[in-house]
Amino acid sequence: MDDFLFYTKLGLYHILDPKAYDHLLFLVALTLPYLYKQLRQLVVLVTVFMIGHTISLWAASAGIVRISATWIEFLIPITILLTALHVLYWNKTISAKSSAPFTLLALFFGVIHGLGFSNYFSMVFADKGIGLPLLYFTLGIEAAQTLIVVVVVFMNILLSHLGVSKRDRLLVGSSIIIGILVPILISSSSAL
Repeated sequence: MDDFLFYTKLGLYHILDPKAYDHLLFLVALTLPYLYKQLRQLVVLVTVFMIGHTISLWAASAGIVRISATWIEFLIPITILLTALHVLYWNKTISAKSSAPFTLLALFFGVIHGLGFSNYFSMVFADKGIGLPLLYFTLGIEAAQTLIVVVVVFMNILLSHLGVSKRDRLLVGSSIIIGILVPILISSSSAL
């Protein structure tokens, strides 16, 4: 039971930690266009992202994949930027058909984000193995992602009822995310 609580909390804090806000920005960017009506498509995207994240964590922890941390730290903000741009420019209407190509990108972006946490994850799990701890960690991540998605969808619904158009919501939300990313991108690109 102690392992379950420890690794589940670790997964929760991995997403909700204010210092590691890359997941938060990605999830907010991903969720911006959605209201309650499109929740099914959003759940698919978030779950696919989490699957990619889990697969890369497992592969890196098992020593199957090794990628430079510097490159991963550069690619993570790129994934967030591409998601914000997708939402801003290409995601005019949400439908199962229009989100299908982005589902594959969400999987790939999950792989990149998982690799960003793999070094720390490998140290934490060094003496435990990765089977059950990874499952518990993933449950914590999924709970945190669900919380973020619910909050953003609720805010979208609230803003919609207050008369804020979807276009304005996407424009302002994506612009804020892109504004936060610019210094991160400059910093991470100078480290390459």
